[in-house]
Amino acid sequence: MKRHWEIVFLILAITVCSLPRSATAQQLEKLAIGHSNLRNDIAALWVPRDLGIFRKNGLDANIVLITGGQRMTQALLSGSAPLGFTGATPVVTAVAGGADTVMILGINNKLTYDIWAKPEVKKPEDLKGKTLAISSFGSSSHVASFLMLQHFKLDEKRDRITFLAIGDEPTRAQALIAGRIDATIIDPSVSLQIKDRGFTYLGNLEPLGVPFVNNALVSTRAFLKEKPRTAEAVVRSIAEGNAFMLNPANRAKVTEILAKHLRLSGEEASRTYEDLLPKVERRPYPNMDAVRATIEIMGSRNPKIAQLKSQDVVDTSILERLEQSGSLRPESAK
Repeated sequence: MKRHWEIVFLILAITVCSLPRSATAQQLEKLAIGHSNLRNDIAALWVPRDLGIFRKNGLDANIVLITGGQRMTQALLSGSAPLGFTGATPVVTAVAGGADTVMILGINNKLTYDIWAKPEVKKPEDLKGKTLAISSFGSSSHVASFLMLQHFKLDEKRDRITFLAIGDEPTRAQALIAGRIDATIIDPSVSLQIKDRGFTYLGNLEPLGVPFVNNALVSTRAFLKEKPRTAEAVVRSIAEGNAFMLNPANRAKVTEILAKHLRLSGEEASRTYEDLLPKVERRPYPNMDAVRATIEIMGSRNPKIAQLKSQDVVDTSILERLEQSGSLRPESAK
């Protein structure tokens, strides 16, 4: 009798092991996706992660903060995070240096930085002789700061303005609060920790109307060739997440996700949601005028960059293919 039951259990075990695993267990692919800054437009990753959209599309996505465009680029090239969010400027710099980095989605196509300074800086002219904090040299914040100085008719050399590379936006905000820098530019969603502390607000760069890819989904051409289905799943998930965010009926859930990841109070999260919506792209293509402008600005100081064309740093074929196939459905916004 004992031998009989041993045979029964053995047959059951073999049968269970031979059955197809569930789609989730069978298909989920572990993937690290980085982001080089911490602000509200990273919701384009948090929303599909928290809502299970990545999992629905076959991915077990680990969203990782890798501060600074240069470090993000290194992670892309090493494969430790084969896809990630960063600005156009690190991509352009890397490609000019021979790397195969490429932008495949435009996450934030707006120059949205706020300009903040110490209380004694009352007007833009007072920035002469002061320190201006950026993330890193050649970063988005560096180029944006250069554009800001141009707008105010200031010159870093003539007016003895010193750029200090100290890290991401929360780090720069804390450095201003601690008095270690004179001024910096940060996203409005990060400005909340500076407001009402007596610091001088010199304006926002968006009204300048300068085309600028502030955040893009970036990978390498090698990864896109080796893992086309994985890259497509990420693009699909982000597009579906964007559609969800743009649906007013989902305001409460999106606000909850922002509060969780940015550690905000209810009122702060609500304001951050309002600031986020104009940045969200229903069709998240990189702004090609912005890419060309970035190449032109950076190319004025680097001859190798001046030789680049926009197609050298952008490949939107995945999004184009998904749109043409009709597989990005409007109901994704629900």
